[in-house]
Formats: sequence, structure tokens, C-alpha cells
Amino acid sequence: MPPPTPATDPHQRRPDDIADAATYRPSDRVWVWPPHTGQWRPGVVEAGSSVAVLVTYQRPGGGTSVDSLLPHNVMARTEPDADLDGTEPLPIRLRDIRSVVAGATASA
Repeated sequence: MPPPTPATDPHQRRPDDIADAATYRPSDRVWVWPPHTGQWRPGVVEAGSSVAVLVTYQRPGGGTSVDSLLPHNVMARTEPDADLDGTEPLPIRLRDIRSVVAGATASA
């Protein structure tokens, strides 16, 4: 079963809740909002630059895609997705806490 998706609209995220693209590292678990899907999808970071994050993510209906996304379309994901990264939970980092708190605030 896939993890529950965030309730946060990427276009309404506060700037201080958005991690810089360069802070993401390969294999980081993330949520991504590819503009053509209109929904959060589980993903894994391939690389980060000063401008964008390269991610592999699950497409709606199955399969994966690789895309470069701006930081407001990416947020940390702590829940495992069996299709992308197995079932082991990752330790929570400071950046993850900001994303989790922002998601809880948006859904409250």
C-alpha cells in the first residue's frame, strides 16, 4: 500500500518550508509534484543542483519517470514506498521535520 500523500498544495507552500535544491542527496525519499500530474507522487532523488532536483517518481497508473523539478515541487518523505525504496523507515532529519510540520498545519 502506498504511503498517504501530503495535503499541501505546492503553490501555497511558504518559502521557509521549501528546502533548497542543493540540500537533497541521491537516494533521499521525497514527494514530488510533477506539473503534468497535478498530484503528489512518491519519488527518490537522483541528484540535486543549485536550481533543481532530479528525481525518479511513480507515475499515476504504474511505471516510473525521471524529471527535474524546482524545489517547491519537492518535499521530504519519511514513509517508505515498497515499489521505490523497500520498507525500511529512514531517520528523520531537520529538513524532514519542517516538511512534516508544514503538512500537518495545512491539513488542520
